[in-house]
Amino acid sequence: MNKGFRYAILTTIVLLLASCSSTKYVPDGSYLLDEVRIHTDNKEVKPSNLSMYIRQNPNAKWFSLIKTQLYVYNWSGRDSTRWINRTLRKLGDAPVIYSEEETNRTREEITKAVQNMGYMGALVEPVRQVKKKKMKLVYKVTTGKPYKVRTLKYDIQDSKIKEYMRQDSAVTLLSEGMYFDVNVLDAERQRITNKLLQNGYYKFNKEYISYTADTVRNSYLVDLTLHLAPYRQHNEDTPQNHRQYTINKVSFITDYNVLQASTQNSIEVNDSLHYKGFPIYYKDKLYLRPKVLTNNLRITPGTLYNEQNVQRTYSNYGRLQALKYTNIRFFEVQQSDSAKLNAYVMLTRGKHQSVSFEVEGTNSAGDLGAAASVAFQHRNMFKGSETFMFKLRGAYEAVSGLQSSLNQDYIELGAEATINFPRFMFPFVSSDFKRRIRATTEFG
Repeated sequence: MNKGFRYAILTTIVLLLASCSSTKYVPDGSYLLDEVRIHTDNKEVKPSNLSMYIRQNPNAKWFSLIKTQLYVYNWSGRDSTRWINRTLRKLGDAPVIYSEEETNRTREEITKAVQNMGYMGALVEPVRQVKKKKMKLVYKVTTGKPYKVRTLKYDIQDSKIKEYMRQDSAVTLLSEGMYFDVNVLDAERQRITNKLLQNGYYKFNKEYISYTADTVRNSYLVDLTLHLAPYRQHNEDTPQNHRQYTINKVSFITDYNVLQASTQNSIEVNDSLHYKGFPIYYKDKLYLRPKVLTNNLRITPGTLYNEQNVQRTYSNYGRLQALKYTNIRFFEVQQSDSAKLNAYVMLTRGKHQSVSFEVEGTNSAGDLGAAASVAFQHRNMFKGSETFMFKLRGAYEAVSGLQSSLNQDYIELGAEATINFPRFMFPFVSSDFKRRIRATTEFG
């Protein structure tokens, strides 16, 4: 296709788009939302960081130039019984009609977002520019002067947690002189919570952390105090220090049925074994080698509860193709002064074998053909969640245009086999390194 012809097609498309009014389906008294922008008077508050709060955006443009989808919609006629009109409306986008309600909601959300950055006196004003039946909307953000933290104090009665936070003070997100940014305050709550969850505080959550902020009169300064509330199981309970839990025992239940097992005692097992101190309960027959179960475990008896290790364990078992679901439950050891947890790793078996078929048609330079394949997959070949795949493929194509008396039909047959091991298989590497590295090995 020469350049002149391509330019002609492009010109035709542009003329067709231009010939159709973008406000064809905009009712009288309403406006097409043509453009939405955010303008701020402060370089530190970027419009791009506030765009997520816009509740109503105009019709999308192709390559930031033409609202093609809107024009396609407007090509349709008003008779909705005709298939061509219905098709064009499905392919296109209906015009976005300006909404005063959505504009007010956007203004409120942008105002709140900017105030949360420390600009407590921020104002947002929607400026509307109307031309015929189109409207351009600009949200003008006036931030004002930011509030800053003058003093920072900690109200923590729990001596152990207080010491953890003292040791961790180098990475805190809070400091005197910082902007009074609510997002940073909340991020610090989450950071402290994550730290404690990695150090045995199984029942801790960020709702135990709160702030009080006292503004200094006739200034833009704030005196900030972080509070850490004591543990209460119920509101009427006597407050006490948060408990640090250690892992007492880890057990495996390999035939856990998510739909049938409502309680711990209702799980059906009829056999068990112990491997390296870990009880393994199963029904009828154990389908995974005990070593596979323990090698992917990151929860260690005798150590502090660590939420990060729990998530790593979930991730490791999630990589095993032989398993469908993994659920880890913790139960407190029923002793008066105990702060220990028993962990149960509950595994649901997946479908180990499957056969799939695939058929496709081909067209190569006008030569028609067909291809078909059948694949067999075993997701637990050697009871270690190894995935074996064997595939047979056949293809046929009628080749034309050859100046030969020979058979012009083209036939292709092929087979392939691969096996994937969910672990790093390399000699002269320590078993501990193999456990820690997230790698697979494939032969094919």
